[in-house]
Amino acid sequence: MAEGEAASVTVFTAEHAAVWADLIAAVPAETGDRLTALRKIAGVTGVAHCSEGRPEAIMVGQRRPAAAMMRIALFWSAANLGVGDGQRLLAALEKEALAQDVLCLRAGEDAVRHIGGQWQRRDGFLQRWIGREPARRQGQVAPSWPQTAGFTCGPSALAMAMAGIDPTLRPDRALEVELWREATTIIGPSGPGGCDPYGLALVAHRRGLRVEILMSSAEPIFLDRASSEERRGLMSFVQEGFKREAEAASLPIEARAFAVEEIGQALDRGLSALVLIDQAPMMGHTCPHWVLVHGHGDGVYFLNDPWIEPDRLEQPMDAVDLPVRAAELDRMAWYGNPAYRAAVLVGR
Repeated sequence: MAEGEAASVTVFTAEHAAVWADLIAAVPAETGDRLTALRKIAGVTGVAHCSEGRPEAIMVGQRRPAAAMMRIALFWSAANLGVGDGQRLLAALEKEALAQDVLCLRAGEDAVRHIGGQWQRRDGFLQRWIGREPARRQGQVAPSWPQTAGFTCGPSALAMAMAGIDPTLRPDRALEVELWREATTIIGPSGPGGCDPYGLALVAHRRGLRVEILMSSAEPIFLDRASSEERRGLMSFVQEGFKREAEAASLPIEARAFAVEEIGQALDRGLSALVLIDQAPMMGHTCPHWVLVHGHGDGVYFLNDPWIEPDRLEQPMDAVDLPVRAAELDRMAWYGNPAYRAAVLVGR
């Protein structure tokens, strides 16, 4: 347990079991249940204002791993909370977040109403930068559309990119499933599967978008997701067909591993990037996953993740316009063994 700037502010993380237990026992049952659930999630940091051994206010931040954003997942205060106590807790949490290389905090309206401070209003949440906000370069503003099935991350990312290009288009499940039906290439271990870069590129091309493909593997990919030789053979057959179609359509294909800086250069050209990542850094388990990278500046990339993790009690604000350091994106944007890279650039 560490002390914050004021003697009455205590900072606690997941390993401080005794602090969690004392707080859970001292607050109303509903708040205690919420603290109990948060304690099980990796990447939580709490600050508590205590008087005479009893908590008067508690704030818990939940960081999405690998992203430079922390959400205020819980704020509780006793009736006698002082005017400056919310601000004191906010300053303590920001100090701890900054030590974890977090760049911004996010919160809901109700929490900010009690905490106070200066916040930027976003679509459905409020945001506060810790220190200087990255100077974002011009890019496509992409609305969020979380995937509605476990295997539709690629189509969801493409639907968001399409909506960023055409503001009159609003992503919905019908569009998501339509794109998936056209682009799917994978047979999942226990059912339907996802999409490879050639399939996604062809779907975008058919809808009149400019498309470029960056693909470092000359061989079919995602074969580790199939449970039998028969399924691997079918996946290879589908991917090879998509690749032939992309070549016949004269889509630009660069057969090499891109540098992360090249994604930034593509964004500067007015394109958005569907980037294949390994979910391990963010979710703790290896799985191929498509995200949409739509902005950057000062070494930070901004992405929409189609996946909102229910086991982490995530909310939509955890997955939209996420700031990710260039080094983290570089680490995530490899998948497979041997590792390969894939991205589909789309624009007007």
